[in-house]
Amino acid sequence: MDDEQNTAQSMKNTAQQVAKTGKQATDLLKIMWRWGRYLVPVLLFLVGGMFLLMLFVGLMAGSDDEGCYATDTTQTTGASGTIGGDWKDKNSGTHKAMQYAADQLKNNLHMSGDNIAAALAIGLRESGFNPAAVNPSGEVKGIWQWGNGVTNGNRYGTTADTVEGQVALAITELRTTHMATLTHMSNADLPASLDAWDVYFEGLTVGDPQRKVAQITATATEVKKVFDLNFAGSVSTGAGGDGGIAVSGANSDNSVCAPSTGTASGLPIKGNYNITGGYHDYAGATGAEHYGVDFQTVGAQATGEASNVYSVSDGVVMTKQSDSVGGNFVVIKNTDGTYAYYGHAPTLDAIVVKEGDKVKKGQHISHEGMTGLATGVHIHFGINKKQSSFGIAADGLISPGDYLTGIPKQAIPGKGLVAPAGPFTASESGSDDKTDKK
Repeated sequence: MDDEQNTAQSMKNTAQQVAKTGKQATDLLKIMWRWGRYLVPVLLFLVGGMFLLMLFVGLMAGSDDEGCYATDTTQTTGASGTIGGDWKDKNSGTHKAMQYAADQLKNNLHMSGDNIAAALAIGLRESGFNPAAVNPSGEVKGIWQWGNGVTNGNRYGTTADTVEGQVALAITELRTTHMATLTHMSNADLPASLDAWDVYFEGLTVGDPQRKVAQITATATEVKKVFDLNFAGSVSTGAGGDGGIAVSGANSDNSVCAPSTGTASGLPIKGNYNITGGYHDYAGATGAEHYGVDFQTVGAQATGEASNVYSVSDGVVMTKQSDSVGGNFVVIKNTDGTYAYYGHAPTLDAIVVKEGDKVKKGQHISHEGMTGLATGVHIHFGINKKQSSFGIAADGLISPGDYLTGIPKQAIPGKGLVAPAGPFTASESGSDDKTDKK
């Protein structure tokens, strides 16, 4: 009997405990529900905010890369530190594409094995040597990631998205607008060939860390072995254009990338020069009307680096055309809202930028010449603070002497005037121009 009573009491106690536990659970659920209505939205908001913040930070971290250079999403790193992929496999499409490019560069341009190894290795870095590679955010595409959008200009044009089409484009550019690449590849070893292609074809600076010099040198060395590129060359540019660097470049966003050549003086020329025509007359005070300043580099011809003309400011190319007065000329809208005029280029092709291109201060944009109403090779520079009009006494024209801080004081006889003078030397490392004492 006692056992039965004990059992009944135990069961009763258990039931009471279960009931108590159930009530506690119910109370807890009620509390969670009450607070959950407020906490869950707050937590979701915080998590979403953190995700957006991380996304923003990621985009900002990548923006420096994509502003000037293509994102290397297609490449991996091999065990030896070289760029990975299937390019060493002779049966792969990548290997066959690289072999085709090597043959074309050798047969058409007579490039050396070192020259070719450099070009192929950089193609691997830029796109994995993939002719279908596209970087929409950087507005570049193809094997060597040519500009094909507003930011980079459109070097790619109507080129076919094939190895054949893109190799043909590269050869054409190397013979014309980017001839300096071949010039600097002449008798160059592997490291110098890599420098030449990156600087004069890709538009990079030698010291830029995104060149990945150690990795690309190791890759180029391996490329040379895999494709048996052990031969000398005698690079040939054929007929064509420009002895300097045409920067509207592959991988180059000229709005943020520093120029790899040019002058830091803020003048349209560099080296030894004379001012041969003043503002607002040729003499700078009296004489025939002349609403600009003529700069003439000492010894300049209509071709070659000595005749290079440089942008005096960051800006955008507005006009590239010809008329009977200015000959072949280009107008750039500067970032300060002014318009700069560069006249008398030898040919339209000698103006190495295109309408819509973004340019940087000190970037090579044209050549001195004597087309239109001109005597002697020179560059006519004009500045208008209101509009892209440069006719006689056009509204908004101002004296280049009031705009270009690099013009020596000896050439400015009074406010708003510039007079013929010289010779001077335009500094490549600063804004001070010094009178040539020789």
